[in-house]
Amino acid sequence: MTRSRRWLLLTTPILAVALVAANLTVLAGSAEARPLRGFASCGELLAHYQDQARRSQTQDRYYDDIQVEEEEAEAQEEVAQDSAGAEFPATGGGPDDGGEISETGTNVQERGVDESDIIKTDGQYLYVLRPQSLLIAELAEDGPPVEVGRIEFRAWAHRQELLIGAAKAIVVRQLEDAVSGTPPDVGDIAQPTWRPERVRPQSEILEIDLRDAASPRLLRELDLDGRFVSARLVDGAARVVFRHQAYHYWVGPWDFGWQRNAERDAAAYNEAVIARSKLGLWHPLFSHRDYANNDFESGYALDCDQTFAPDGADAPPWRQGVNYMLSFDLANGLAERGSVGVMSDQPTVYASIGSLYLATPDRQWWNTNIHRFDIADPLEPTYFGSGSVRGQLLSQWSMSEHEGYLRVATTIRDRWPTVSNVFVLEPVSEGGEGRLEQVGLESGLGVTESIFAVRFAGDVGYVVTFRQVDPLYVLDLSDPTDPKSLGELKIPGFSRYLHPLSGGLLLGVGRDADPETGWERGLQATLFDVSDPANPTQLSVLPLGDNAFSSVESDHRAFRYQDGVAWIPVGPTDWRLRENHDGAFFGVRVTAEGLSHESTLRVHGEARRAMPIGGRIHLLSNEEIRTYNLADYTDLGALSFAPEWDNRWLPIAPQ
Repeated sequence: MTRSRRWLLLTTPILAVALVAANLTVLAGSAEARPLRGFASCGELLAHYQDQARRSQTQDRYYDDIQVEEEEAEAQEEVAQDSAGAEFPATGGGPDDGGEISETGTNVQERGVDESDIIKTDGQYLYVLRPQSLLIAELAEDGPPVEVGRIEFRAWAHRQELLIGAAKAIVVRQLEDAVSGTPPDVGDIAQPTWRPERVRPQSEILEIDLRDAASPRLLRELDLDGRFVSARLVDGAARVVFRHQAYHYWVGPWDFGWQRNAERDAAAYNEAVIARSKLGLWHPLFSHRDYANNDFESGYALDCDQTFAPDGADAPPWRQGVNYMLSFDLANGLAERGSVGVMSDQPTVYASIGSLYLATPDRQWWNTNIHRFDIADPLEPTYFGSGSVRGQLLSQWSMSEHEGYLRVATTIRDRWPTVSNVFVLEPVSEGGEGRLEQVGLESGLGVTESIFAVRFAGDVGYVVTFRQVDPLYVLDLSDPTDPKSLGELKIPGFSRYLHPLSGGLLLGVGRDADPETGWERGLQATLFDVSDPANPTQLSVLPLGDNAFSSVESDHRAFRYQDGVAWIPVGPTDWRLRENHDGAFFGVRVTAEGLSHESTLRVHGEARRAMPIGGRIHLLSNEEIRTYNLADYTDLGALSFAPEWDNRWLPIAPQ
């Protein structure tokens, strides 16, 4: 071996260690917090919007708009399921569920914090969202649910979700975008060759009276600017988050035919539009109809003095909008509501009992700004303060509030090697101003890898990173100022969803992978023994299909665990096949010894949700609700839906 080659072999590991050390040095503190400014009046807020628009003139509008549309389309894409397998007889009970199931039947992140979904139950009825209706089906003792009532909606929705409580249903629906083609009058200056249009995303909230299940009644309708992001229900109060993108009547030189003065004319036209604009051009609007009292009102969906924004050089660029939360008590409904919002980019929403957090990328998309809101009073949600952390979040599971501290898991991707971390932030208030201050950090997780799954459970945290193999990290978070990684397990493949169980067990749903290349393989469930945090082990792996896909990988609400069995919706990897083929739910039996295939329960259409209630399990697909007996998995029949474009309901006999 030549001297130069020996030198290279010796120095390569040293350089790698140096790179990692440099990376971790950067992580010694969180990114600097950016306090937000408020606005004393609507005029001051309008001036801020106008200043934003002027600053955006130097940006690439076309690229930004395309990127925003792609990101929002990906965020709204619904996933489905489907597959097959042999059935096995039921065995004894398994470990208790360490996760959280809401009173309305949804697998949620935090106890006491319900999350909106496409199906809910109150123990007597199932409430199911269809494309243009809400179905109410009564649970039966000897068969499938029976339709007793429904209410139709006036418009088709791209996405809709449901909350129930206080004998009411709250349905949040994202509608078609509204297009307005009348910019402000700009006087006698040169006009573009075409009339610029402006797109306003639209959503609505419907408040429905459920006291008479046979005749549900629409009480109130609230139409809003913005795209629906997420909704929570805490102690009878709903919190709904929207994202309003303030698209502006912007034109370029090409809109003036590239004549000699085209660039000057475009700049003059844009300035005239900005200078003559009203606040309603930028700020989200609402209209409210009270059908019970025959009242109508309209105005700003977000109060001016409840709007907050980065200031100066930190002010958001053009493609950022306003993320705002509406809060109201279900007992009084939409007639009384509060609002609060922040100008920032696409948010990740996390809520605890007393707080709601919006985590948004910073201007470069490398770090994450986290904004905390106090939600104790549903009519007066308040902005507390903000903080920043290095890196990017995976999902809402990347955040967890525990005993007053917020734990945040991120991956830093703006340098090589990538590395992941867990920050601990403490809300601190001084002189009437609040902030989220970093008090603890565990860094150096998954060097060269990215976070694929996170779960916080009390004083313990679980982080899965992946590139070629799956390191599962177990963290001790009992001391907020000194979080520690206690144990690490490296195995092929990775988990995308983690579910804690009693007895020191952790269930993961994810994929196998080639340990040499990292190439993803089939769907699988994995059981870990984490009773010894310093020495986590893999107890069992159950393959769920080489070409199988499960919505659990991207939507935790599709997962359900009860009485020792995890119900996982499955389907073909190709989404076109899922749309046109029947689906199934795999029942995975969990014991202290490992995993086994309990049963395969089939449904017509894409498998979506499993609702075990009493001795029955009700399986929701896009075509039916099929019911099975949990004692022997006998098919008890289905309440079948007509095609997606039709709201009629047809009975189907058991198969």
